[in-house]
Amino acid sequence: QQPPQVQQLPQVQQPLQTQQPLQAQQPPQAQQPQQLQQPRQPQPPVTSAAAPAGASDAACAAFGCTSCGQCFNAGSRGGIMCNGTGGQSGYYCPPDPNDAKGGDAAFACMDWTFGSTAMLRAEASFKLRTGEDTYLGVGTWGSAEGLGACYRMKVDGVDKDIIGQSLNTGHDVAGNQFDLQIGAGGAGAFNTCAGGPGSMFPGSREAWGCQYGGVDSREDCAKLPPYPQDDRAMKKAGDSLVKLCEYSFDKKVRVSGAPLGRKCGFNPTILDAARVKCPKELVELTQIQRTDDPADYKAPSAPGFPNLDKKHTCKSQTPGSGVAYCLTRMMDCRKPSGGFKDNVKTGLMVPGKRLVQICAVDGYTRFNVDVAAKVAIVDENLARARILAPLSRQNGDTDTHASQLRRIDDGDDADADADLLPLRLLMRCA
Repeated sequence: QQPPQVQQLPQVQQPLQTQQPLQAQQPPQAQQPQQLQQPRQPQPPVTSAAAPAGASDAACAAFGCTSCGQCFNAGSRGGIMCNGTGGQSGYYCPPDPNDAKGGDAAFACMDWTFGSTAMLRAEASFKLRTGEDTYLGVGTWGSAEGLGACYRMKVDGVDKDIIGQSLNTGHDVAGNQFDLQIGAGGAGAFNTCAGGPGSMFPGSREAWGCQYGGVDSREDCAKLPPYPQDDRAMKKAGDSLVKLCEYSFDKKVRVSGAPLGRKCGFNPTILDAARVKCPKELVELTQIQRTDDPADYKAPSAPGFPNLDKKHTCKSQTPGSGVAYCLTRMMDCRKPSGGFKDNVKTGLMVPGKRLVQICAVDGYTRFNVDVAAKVAIVDENLARARILAPLSRQNGDTDTHASQLRRIDDGDDADADADLLPLRLLMRCA
């Protein structure tokens, strides 16, 4: 009986052979990669539309990586790639231009400034959409706990409420104070606006007034440099540092201390403050957003408020009295705290909007903050020689790497765009 069984073996093998094509047709089982992606699919309910499931892999693939542990902000809005010293790039773009050694540095964006053309547009859109007539701005509210959060404030002497988003932290900022970014509002401890070879604006620091408080009179605004060293983007936006400075005096978000006996010492008093929902128009400018935003643009007062009876007044003019209940001002042009991944609380941030999108030296061109990437060092010198060498201009100036890339992105230099392809292929996760 065994021989028949031996004969049956070929018959058993034949179905196996006929099954092999079926195994070859098993791309359904080869769909297991989709099963690998499924753990990311629970993320969309928490994310914004800017960061769909699988965005991390897609974003990293653009930089030659199949899976990148440093895609901290995958799905964020695009931008040019910072080429910082030592390969620092993406959200690791260095903050100090004076230490950049010829590479790029990251800066605050000038269209975040109170009264900028973009901010005025955002205010008009917000009013049309919600009926809320407020000023919008950015700055600092207390500690790092507030990064990305928005606060609605009623300020003594100001005709409308201000909704300000906190992008920064500082040892010199109290928990019930807001430090608003306004034109030449004071560089504070870190000045990357002026006075250095890589500063955003030309000239010395003298025209910028006090270290804390900045320009102290509307008349002194005219002494400021109107535009950054790379002036094209600001001119195109319709902004001017001189006008931004004057606007802040006109709207009474800053006051002059000279007539009151202490130059740069006086600030308006905050009468009420509350954590509120961030307007999408403001988020569009900053690109940082929290998952725990309140539901509305009005909310119960924060601890210590309301202060409508002025029981607490800003006493910044008195040395040693602190700055509680003060609407202070600043403009240091520096990469804000919200642009550093170690400062934000990942669990509180919307994926794709976990970090402030920082700017290049012109104050308007956005850097990519999707990933931390770098150029392969072995090819960097060749790439820079071919692609990133400063271009001669008729007026004798030279283009920075960032401004050259912006022009390429705008389609103004097709030859350079073709040459840029090899550099894009050299990008790798840090």
